[in-house]
Amino acid sequence: MKKTMAVMAILFGILSTGASPRNSHAPESKQAPRHMKVDLVANGDSGVTGFVQLVQLPQGGTNVHVVANGLHQGTTYASFYYESTDCSEPADLLGTFTPDKDGNGEVAGKIDDDLDEVGSVSVRIGPGYGDLQACAKVH
Repeated sequence: MKKTMAVMAILFGILSTGASPRNSHAPESKQAPRHMKVDLVANGDSGVTGFVQLVQLPQGGTNVHVVANGLHQGTTYASFYYESTDCSEPADLLGTFTPDKDGNGEVAGKIDDDLDEVGSVSVRIGPGYGDLQACAKVH
């Protein structure tokens, strides 16, 4: 009986100091993701696919890395990022690139926007704002 009372006293002490198990009905804190990898989806029959990796930087801004496949050798492409989730204007240029002989290309850069502000990333015929080839929905 003394052991039971001692255990009960210890448990009461722990519970009263706030070390109690978390209430399963309490709202969870939503923390923004620090890293995302999303697929580039071909627009129409462009055949362009790939992925986009985004990493939130601790002091603000985001590193964005686009890897695209199914590109035409000798063609210049441009990648843009958007607040919209459907790669529609307004757009900011991430960079331009040309594919290798196998039709693979990539571009990377640091943008001023935080990860939670990026809605989508595109691959377009470049070097300007040409026809949409693929879009990656981020948020």
